[in-house]
Amino acid sequence: MVGPLVAASPLALWMVSMRFRLLFSAWVVLLLVACQGVGPRSDAGPTPAQVLASGKSGDPIHWGGRIVRVENLRERTRIEVLYLPLDRRGRPEPARRTQGRFIVVQAGFLDPHEYATDRLLEVEGHLSGFFSGEVGDAAYRYPVVRADRLALWPDAETEQGRLSSPRVNIGIGASNHGGGIGVGIGF
Repeated sequence: MVGPLVAASPLALWMVSMRFRLLFSAWVVLLLVACQGVGPRSDAGPTPAQVLASGKSGDPIHWGGRIVRVENLRERTRIEVLYLPLDRRGRPEPARRTQGRFIVVQAGFLDPHEYATDRLLEVEGHLSGFFSGEVGDAAYRYPVVRADRLALWPDAETEQGRLSSPRVNIGIGASNHGGGIGVGIGF
């Protein structure tokens, strides 16, 4: 035997619907906040040109740029870098104007094939003084960064290939007329 049908008032239905929308919205906001991750990355500290002007060292640095030259010495590697501002992910932005050069010093051997000329490099470390060298025939004074962390970024062609690989997206939606889940695959 089937139980009696109970008719719900429009106000009761509206209240249940409103509660569902509020709970669902709170769930979506929490999910988005959890997926956000750590705050945006960007340059830390002054540019190499500003460091040269101030003459100050010892500060923490988060810089990046394009590798100009790699030189392996007996117990460390010295990398000359053309400074480029970083985007929010920490990737040097090749389209932006350079603002000087700097030297990265890393303990041990770094393979010049991997750290090749024109590769994009991100570095976190501390300013440890200055190095006198040359750019062409001109004398140049470089800020020196003692590296705590190095990260190589892919070139534009490699990154473009990665961006065109398949992507899977999942979405959840709700409205006054129901809800649903969707899955999309993009190329």
